[in-house]
Amino acid sequence: AFCAPPECGPGLAVSVIRLTGKDADLTEALLKDPERLARGLRSPAGRAKPVKTRITVERLRDDPFPGFTIDLAPSDGGKRSAFGAAFGKREGETLSVVLVIGEAQDAVLATARQVAARELGS
Repeated sequence: AFCAPPECGPGLAVSVIRLTGKDADLTEALLKDPERLARGLRSPAGRAKPVKTRITVERLRDDPFPGFTIDLAPSDGGKRSAFGAAFGKREGETLSVVLVIGEAQDAVLATARQVAARELGS
Protein backbone atom coordinates (compact mmCIF):
# COMPACT_ATOMS: atom_id res chain seq x y z
CA ALA A 1 0.00 0.00 0.00
CA PHE A 2 1.16 3.53 -0.70
CA CYS A 3 -0.32 6.97 -0.22
CA ALA A 4 0.93 10.46 -1.05
CA PRO A 5 -0.60 13.96 -1.03
CA PRO A 6 -3.37 14.91 -1.39
CA GLU A 7 -4.80 11.60 -0.11
CA CYS A 8 -2.43 11.48 2.88
CA GLY A 9 -2.63 15.14 3.69
CA PRO A 10 -0.10 17.82 2.95
CA GLY A 11 3.50 16.81 3.14
CA LEU A 12 3.00 13.11 4.02
CA ALA A 13 3.89 9.90 2.23
CA VAL A 14 2.78 6.58 3.72
CA SER A 15 3.74 3.07 2.74
CA VAL A 16 3.17 -0.43 4.09
CA ILE A 17 5.65 -3.00 2.84
CA ARG A 18 6.13 -6.71 3.46
CA LEU A 19 9.61 -8.19 3.63
CA THR A 20 11.00 -11.73 3.94
CA GLY A 21 14.39 -13.37 4.29
CA LYS A 22 17.51 -11.29 4.88
CA ASP A 23 15.66 -8.04 4.11
CA ALA A 24 13.18 -8.80 6.91
CA ASP A 25 15.95 -9.75 9.34
CA LEU A 26 17.99 -6.60 8.65
CA THR A 27 14.95 -4.32 8.80
CA GLU A 28 13.74 -5.88 12.05
CA ALA A 29 17.19 -5.28 13.59
CA LEU A 30 17.06 -1.62 12.50
CA LEU A 31 13.56 -1.18 13.96
CA LYS A 32 14.90 -2.38 17.30
CA ASP A 33 18.20 -0.44 17.09
CA PRO A 34 17.71 2.67 14.91
CA GLU A 35 21.07 4.11 15.96
CA ARG A 36 22.56 1.43 13.72
CA LEU A 37 20.70 3.02 10.78
CA ALA A 38 21.92 6.48 11.78
CA ARG A 39 25.53 5.27 11.94
CA GLY A 40 25.17 3.79 8.45
CA LEU A 41 23.72 7.01 7.06
CA ARG A 42 26.50 9.08 8.66
CA SER A 43 29.29 6.80 7.48
CA PRO A 44 31.58 8.23 4.78
CA ALA A 45 32.28 4.70 3.45
CA GLY A 46 31.83 4.55 -0.29
CA ARG A 47 30.99 8.26 -0.64
CA ALA A 48 32.95 10.85 -2.56
CA LYS A 49 31.74 13.62 -0.24
CA PRO A 50 31.07 13.51 3.51
CA VAL A 51 27.48 13.45 4.72
CA LYS A 52 26.36 17.00 5.53
CA THR A 53 23.11 16.06 7.17
CA ARG A 54 22.18 16.10 10.83
CA ILE A 55 20.61 12.71 11.60
CA THR A 56 18.71 12.08 14.81
CA VAL A 57 16.90 8.84 15.63
CA GLU A 58 14.81 7.79 18.60
CA ARG A 59 13.64 4.30 19.39
CA LEU A 60 9.94 4.22 20.28
CA ARG A 61 9.58 2.11 23.41
CA ASP A 62 5.97 2.66 24.50
CA ASP A 63 4.29 1.39 21.32
CA PRO A 64 2.98 -2.12 20.69
CA PHE A 65 5.43 -2.68 17.80
CA PRO A 66 9.16 -2.00 17.50
CA GLY A 67 9.84 1.27 15.74
CA PHE A 68 11.62 4.58 15.62
CA THR A 69 11.50 8.17 14.47
CA ILE A 70 14.16 9.87 12.36
CA ASP A 71 14.91 13.55 11.75
CA LEU A 72 17.07 14.49 8.76
CA ALA A 73 18.21 18.10 8.41
CA PRO A 74 20.94 19.86 6.45
CA SER A 75 23.85 20.71 8.74
CA ASP A 76 23.88 24.29 7.46
CA GLY A 77 20.18 24.79 8.25
CA GLY A 78 19.57 25.85 4.65
CA LYS A 79 16.49 23.67 4.20
CA ARG A 80 13.73 22.30 6.38
CA SER A 81 14.00 18.97 8.16
CA ALA A 82 12.37 15.83 6.89
CA PHE A 83 10.84 13.49 9.45
CA GLY A 84 10.13 9.80 9.34
CA ALA A 85 8.64 7.08 11.49
CA ALA A 86 8.58 3.31 11.10
CA PHE A 87 6.91 0.42 12.89
CA GLY A 88 7.16 -3.29 12.15
CA LYS A 89 5.47 -6.54 13.05
CA ARG A 90 6.91 -9.99 12.46
CA GLU A 91 4.57 -12.84 11.58
CA GLY A 92 6.52 -15.98 10.77
CA GLU A 93 8.88 -15.27 7.89
CA THR A 94 7.15 -12.00 6.96
CA LEU A 95 7.90 -8.58 8.43
CA SER A 96 5.24 -5.94 7.76
CA VAL A 97 6.57 -2.39 8.01
CA VAL A 98 4.73 0.93 8.14
CA LEU A 99 6.81 3.87 6.86
CA VAL A 100 5.73 7.50 7.05
CA ILE A 101 7.76 10.48 5.80
CA GLY A 102 6.71 14.09 6.06
CA GLU A 103 7.34 17.70 6.89
CA ALA A 104 5.75 17.89 10.36
CA GLN A 105 7.18 15.67 13.09
CA ASP A 106 3.95 15.35 15.11
CA ALA A 107 1.85 14.53 12.03
CA VAL A 108 4.36 11.90 10.90
CA LEU A 109 4.33 10.07 14.23
CA ALA A 110 0.56 10.31 14.68
CA THR A 111 -0.02 9.01 11.14
CA ALA A 112 2.47 6.17 11.62
CA ARG A 113 0.69 5.10 14.81
CA GLN A 114 -2.73 5.25 13.13
CA VAL A 115 -1.59 3.24 10.11
CA ALA A 116 0.25 0.71 12.30
CA ALA A 117 -2.86 0.17 14.40
CA ARG A 118 -4.94 -0.38 11.26
CA GLU A 119 -2.42 -2.41 9.21
CA LEU A 120 -0.48 -4.29 11.89
CA GLY A 121 -3.24 -4.78 14.45
CA SER A 122 -3.22 -3.82 18.09
